Amino acid sequence: MGKYLSISLSIAIFLIFGFTLLHNALNAPSFDDYDTTLNFIRRFYYENFGFGIRRDILLSRHNEHRILFSKSTAALYYYLFHEINFTNLVVFQNVFLVGFFALIMATMKEKGLLSAETLLWAAVFLSSLAFWQVTFYYWGGIQHYTVFFFSFLSLFLLNKASRLNEATFLIALLAVIIAVLSFGNGFITLFLGAFLLFAQKKWSLLIVWGSIALGLLLITFLPLPPSVHTASGVAFNAQWMARLLLTFLGSFFYVNPSSGQHINIILCMCIGLFVLLCWIWLFLKGYAFRNPLLYCMLSMPILTGIIISISRFESKAAGGIAPRYMFFSATIPVLLVLIFMEIKILKKEHLKYMGFLGVLLWGIVFFNNYKALVKSNEQIVTTLNNWEKDHTTPLIYYQEAEEFSEILNWAVTAHVISIPDAGKNFTEESERK
Repeated sequence: MGKYLSISLSIAIFLIFGFTLLHNALNAPSFDDYDTTLNFIRRFYYENFGFGIRRDILLSRHNEHRILFSKSTAALYYYLFHEINFTNLVVFQNVFLVGFFALIMATMKEKGLLSAETLLWAAVFLSSLAFWQVTFYYWGGIQHYTVFFFSFLSLFLLNKASRLNEATFLIALLAVIIAVLSFGNGFITLFLGAFLLFAQKKWSLLIVWGSIALGLLLITFLPLPPSVHTASGVAFNAQWMARLLLTFLGSFFYVNPSSGQHINIILCMCIGLFVLLCWIWLFLKGYAFRNPLLYCMLSMPILTGIIISISRFESKAAGGIAPRYMFFSATIPVLLVLIFMEIKILKKEHLKYMGFLGVLLWGIVFFNNYKALVKSNEQIVTTLNNWEKDHTTPLIYYQEAEEFSEILNWAVTAHVISIPDAGKNFTEESERK
């Protein structure tokens, strides 16, 4: 695959992804949006007015983690426009996906690995519909995209920093603070950053980083959240956890087929085992100390997978292919290829053939997941239309109707959102197709 063909395919992938986003972003809430966006707006602007209380609402936990960036963005948008438009918020959150892609390109350039072939390889996995739940719904992308953007930005700048008063170090500290407060896995960056500084023997920076990291860890885990029990109430099962972890680590090869899902999952598990063994092998061979930046970046999604597999073990292998998690795992093949190129296991010539297979994989994933996206949007619109006729309609299929129905009714009555227009517009688009 030639240079100009690779660049052309990369541009085509970006344009298709962007057009799909603009054409299918739905101006309607779903799942966590009822609590973390609409109910948050009510609590923040309509029920509480004191600075201290509003600060506590912004920093309060959602489940076991804090989502400061998600709440702050919604609060600022409502302050500026006096309504919540989920289409605009979804488009905004994808700016961080673009920023993350640019950050990966900057990392490639710094390591002398940026080429048309690596650009295409990154485009295949980072402009994918595999993680459509993150791309198209505010409750996903505003948390997942921001936590990885700020985590990787912090590591990237930390790798450059050499003195305490340098802007790179200060911005790295700010970025990690935002990452930790953006989503539950942000705290991993604290440990990865400490390892990077330790490997580079930047002792003064490590002391300051460690002190701030300790404070952030206390904020993250104290006070201890209430005990969370699984829906099934079953005891922890290490085998189920292993299934989820291995599937997650190889989920970038999941194409969401209409049939043969079990075969695809087994393939993902095999690839996931390979990824895990490579990660351990790289550490044992000393690569983590020779190039801590790329190793720490690769460790971020792998350690995220370990956390998910522990906390969601009861979902077994199926939890590893959940679209809401697959943005995290999409970074694994990109970073692993960069590492293999740096240690000369892979050459640019190999990427020419891999790029062809990657584009084929992207196309299959796009075709299958686009159908899932359209179906999901149609279900959301149908649910909202049914709710308008009958407020006892469950807005979230696995939750009781009363709580979220009351939130949505308040939001519509207070003109925070306009559900009928969102449903009508999407229905018209669906009919035209």
